[in-house]
Amino acid sequence: MAHWQIARENRIDKAGPDVTSLLEKFSPRATGSRSDSWGATARQALLYALPLGFVALLAAQWLDADYLALRENSRRRAQTVAETMGVTAAGEVSTLAAFARANVDRAAEEGLDPPSALWRVVSGYDQELLVLIREGDQTLFPPEDPLAAPKMWEEKLRTLIGVASLLRDGDFVSGWFPDAAGEYYFECVRVGAGETRKESCVALNARFIFPDLTASLAKRAQKFPGWAFRLRDPFGQTIWQDGVAPEGYESFLMNGALRGWAVDIVGPKAPGHSVFERLALAAPLAMVWLLLVFQARKAEKARLNDAAARAALATRLSHDLRTPLANLKLYAELISRKAGDVAGLDRYCAVLTQEIDRLDALAGETIFGDRTAAPAPKRIAADPCDLARRVVARYERLLSASNCLCETHCAPAGLLRFDASAFERILINLLDNARKYAPGRIDVGVSWRDGLLMIEVRDHGAAGAGGGEAKSSHGLPSHGLGLSIVQELARANGGSFSLSGADPGLRARATIRALAEGEPG
Repeated sequence: MAHWQIARENRIDKAGPDVTSLLEKFSPRATGSRSDSWGATARQALLYALPLGFVALLAAQWLDADYLALRENSRRRAQTVAETMGVTAAGEVSTLAAFARANVDRAAEEGLDPPSALWRVVSGYDQELLVLIREGDQTLFPPEDPLAAPKMWEEKLRTLIGVASLLRDGDFVSGWFPDAAGEYYFECVRVGAGETRKESCVALNARFIFPDLTASLAKRAQKFPGWAFRLRDPFGQTIWQDGVAPEGYESFLMNGALRGWAVDIVGPKAPGHSVFERLALAAPLAMVWLLLVFQARKAEKARLNDAAARAALATRLSHDLRTPLANLKLYAELISRKAGDVAGLDRYCAVLTQEIDRLDALAGETIFGDRTAAPAPKRIAADPCDLARRVVARYERLLSASNCLCETHCAPAGLLRFDASAFERILINLLDNARKYAPGRIDVGVSWRDGLLMIEVRDHGAAGAGGGEAKSSHGLPSHGLGLSIVQELARANGGSFSLSGADPGLRARATIRALAEGEPG
């Protein structure tokens, strides 16, 4: 059923429940409708999917366990291979530097005046070796004579002097510094302190180191077939590469003589899931889910069949109810015939007869009629004003017993063709709500305009137990079913229903389709 269009104003009681939610709560729904059936099946399918999804997650984790272990082993293997390559590279550089230092130390023992032995060592390295020997603040080698020290050494020696100046007694430091002619690897050591300290530094050009370094790495790489390697210096330049990486490298920093360098390595591809393995996991779970959904749909159909059987039982029960209703009507007519001149007895019996007729009509409409919708309009020619006054008069004593004073205001419209039964039921439900929940003054209005007959019932609220704020006649949960019936009847007759604040109280308006006498439709 469509959502109700309810107009609200500021005077609607804020403490009471929302009227729209009440109407939706108490409005009758079509039992066993197709949309409800599929909706129930969809909800059940979702409930089945949640635990199956959890099972699928656990199964996937279990399936991943072996692969995670294999990938972890592959990573550890890569780290071990990288350490092996790093040890090989650092060892080669350290060996070359140690051999050069041994030559320098041996030449220094021959005496530094003149430093011819050291110059022979430097010349033997074809200017690829730098040597710095200091004692105190005095530089012993190379001599400070500009003619003796080549100009190309000046900047490099300043770098070594700066490093040596930072050393303390017993310090040893090694590293790399860039140069236009190629980077240098240096080692510096200090012994002693003060004026007696001795500092010795050697630096080898990369052009001298790299041939032996790359040869040793290439030899070591042969022991790891299927692996790709790359060696990068601290300045980001690739010094050596072996093999082509099918994907991104994994980098490992090196220590020792090659501190700051990086070995990039790629091993055999780590194992992973195949499409068939994933399908083998997902297919059984999907089949189980489909089977459960099928069973849920089957159970929903069984429920609908059961509801239809209960409806048939209610129809048979309504047939049994017509007999006592007919008997009540008969005895009411007998009472009327025997009334004589007793004041008011005829009128009471007439009301009894009208109520029995109304119950009989309701039984036919709600039980024998279509249970999934409001009864179809049955338009007859009648005067709505006269009908409204008769309904109010019929319930006069009931309203008085509830301390209600009802006034009817009607705009003359003459005879109209409309559903008198729906008109009467709407008015009775609205009056009954006002009587129960806001006893006091009640105004009933009937008017006709643009083919719509409007029934308006306004209450003026009722004081609470402490004489405080007025209560709304339509703000309590117990009357929601009556408003639901009014809404359905109005919509079935081409009209609408709305509530609005009236300050005080509430105003309820319902409209139904009404045609002038002789108008086709």
